[in-house]
Amino acid sequence: MKKLILIAIISGIFLGCQSEKSKELTVLKNSDSTEITFILELNTKGNSVENVESFTQYLSDFIVEREPSTVYGYYISKDGKKVTLIERYNNSQDGIKHGEDFISGPNFQKFFEIFEIESFITIGNASDEFKEFASSNGFEIEYRESIGGYVRR
Repeated sequence: MKKLILIAIISGIFLGCQSEKSKELTVLKNSDSTEITFILELNTKGNSVENVESFTQYLSDFIVEREPSTVYGYYISKDGKKVTLIERYNNSQDGIKHGEDFISGPNFQKFFEIFEIESFITIGNASDEFKEFASSNGFEIEYRESIGGYVRR
């Protein structure tokens, strides 16, 4: 199954690159972008690889179905002891909305039964409102501002 997923991802990247070749790249200064990206490093707290894979896939499907404006992906280490989650939001308000939905949703307790957050990094221009939301809900986040990037038009 992992090989099938890997082949699908590589094929998608290859096909996406082929169709994007004719599109122009534009440098976007960080100060002009409202996007924020979350990178979470998680410890699986000794849960079985099968439980981690099953819950992570379920959570991924759940989030993607309800939050179409996000990019959401994960990587499970070979030994199943670590998971890296990557989430991108259009702006801090979308990140807050995700946090509110997550905290009050059906997966919050199960998430912390399976995972322990080892690090939570936010890259981009997180608003003061987002920082206050994260802090008041007990999330210790390291903030990093990106220096620039590009967008395809």
